[in-house]
Amino acid sequence: MSSSSPPEYVLGHSKAELQRLEEQAQFFGDLTALVFREAGLAEGMHVLDIGSGPGDVSFLAGRFVGSSGSVLGIDRSEEAVTAANARARAQGAKQVSFIAGDAGTMKFKRTFDAVVGRLVMMYQSQPAEMLRHLAAHVRPGGLLIFHEIDTGHLVSHPHVPLFEQITSWIVSTLRASGADQLMGLKLRQTYIDAGLPAPKMLITGRADGGADSPAYGVLVAVLRALLPAAERFGVVGAKEVQIDTLTARLRDEVVAANATILPPLLIGAWASKPGSTR
Repeated sequence: MSSSSPPEYVLGHSKAELQRLEEQAQFFGDLTALVFREAGLAEGMHVLDIGSGPGDVSFLAGRFVGSSGSVLGIDRSEEAVTAANARARAQGAKQVSFIAGDAGTMKFKRTFDAVVGRLVMMYQSQPAEMLRHLAAHVRPGGLLIFHEIDTGHLVSHPHVPLFEQITSWIVSTLRASGADQLMGLKLRQTYIDAGLPAPKMLITGRADGGADSPAYGVLVAVLRALLPAAERFGVVGAKEVQIDTLTARLRDEVVAANATILPPLLIGAWASKPGSTR
């Protein structure tokens, strides 16, 4: 893969994948809300959400900006945009809307008070160039807020072999696809390379365990979505994974060890665009 080739988005946009993203959003939602709150997302702002998928980050931003603000979600997938607009209508979220397009090349007739995104820079071959392009559509003093993954600290204590095997399969598959699983740690330099001030940053995550943790299902759902690619890249085969029993087996191992697991961390970063405010 050349340095300019975009990473392969191996998770796809099937109906099952969009449902998985909605469930994952519940797991990460309050973590992203914390980043938005610390960054200063506020009532009345007009926000652009890139890589909006089924819309959960947009809906979260919509709650921050209220009825006097607006959120425009952008996604390359027509299927995702259709699903997100249907959800917006069902929720009565009139300030949130979605269109299909490539946020890395699109031009907009207006400027925004903030650009946000979660787990999108990890799929960009040139994230600093993406950020530079997006910053051109933010008013001076406006915010650029991103929440990205860090898989460098996937641990369990006491040691749970199955947890570490599952996370290894996930990381290896994403790495083979070209996605950057350490994008969260690279956000600071990405902002600087984009000509922005060094961002403020916040590590967010969960330490989890016990019989009722949703973390088991979230992790296994990611692996399920990645399994065709994992087989294609030679990471692991379906026969070895036994995906249909994997959530229960992971839960049983964690509970038997009375262990705590650390799923992927997310790192939030935000900075204001230089220039005089309005």
